[in-house]
Amino acid sequence: MRKLLSIRAGRRLPAMSLRTAALATAAGLALSAATFASAGAATVTVTSHFVWTPTSGNITGDTTIINNGATNNRPGDLLFITPNLTPGGISPCPCLVEPQPVYGVWYDGIQWGVFDEDTSAMGSLFAFNVLVVPKASRSVFVHTATASNTSGNRTLLNSKLLNGKPNARILVTQDWNPDGKGGVNNAHQVGVRYYKAAHKWGIFNEDGSNMTPFAAFNVLVGQAPSNGGSMTVVKATHSNRSGDAVVMSNRQTNGNPNNVTFATQVFNPGGKGGVADKSSVDVSYGGAKEFLLNFAGPQQKVGTAYNVLIFSS
Repeated sequence: MRKLLSIRAGRRLPAMSLRTAALATAAGLALSAATFASAGAATVTVTSHFVWTPTSGNITGDTTIINNGATNNRPGDLLFITPNLTPGGISPCPCLVEPQPVYGVWYDGIQWGVFDEDTSAMGSLFAFNVLVVPKASRSVFVHTATASNTSGNRTLLNSKLLNGKPNARILVTQDWNPDGKGGVNNAHQVGVRYYKAAHKWGIFNEDGSNMTPFAAFNVLVGQAPSNGGSMTVVKATHSNRSGDAVVMSNRQTNGNPNNVTFATQVFNPGGKGGVADKSSVDVSYGGAKEFLLNFAGPQQKVGTAYNVLIFSS
């Protein structure tokens, strides 16, 4: 269960359900959003990106709470995240507290946070690349797994931008409570896959586990809604993989430790191939190149592919 936080008071409020939390907020027991958000935060209209670093001051249990004008007091935001092991190209960290964390985002009534889906403690030896889209649209939306769109380990997307388009490029992030409503954990690594028989893209649990009913996902289609990002597909080959890493090579990231990169594993880009990867996908910079990592995980399989959205700074 997520927990509401009281940063102004410097303490955690007692555990409570989302329903109870909402009632508490309505009764004036929760803090004013003005404590956290700048006056202009409510009028943010531009997709933005930044790097967020968990610290002892913003971590509580399985969550690091984000304090940013683009996200404070904005339950309708759609966030996309990718762990970054070396933000700004700093020396590699010791690094993650657990070998294969599963991260999602959630809204506590005032601020957004990144949390570990299996409720393990949030570590502070790495960072997160965060992309914030201020409102939903045809190309950026929330998808919820329901009985009508879910079977086995998959939930099918239904979008004119995706249906019948195996070459579409998609980013996804698990969202515990879109718009501050709901609250469902899906403690499994997810990827995207094109299902030829259905002519649709789907989100699937990489480990084969059944999709959790009512699990929700933020979905971004293509690079247009990113406000300046460049999207590509990176595939592991015999020549670009090194242990648990795939070495990227492009003009946006080469020699640029300040790039901000997002990745989602794609089972069969273009509807071809088919490699699952149940490891956590992380990014790291070193030796003048950006890497996609199965951090503390197995060697990358040849054919493993990722949809990658890159910002040069």
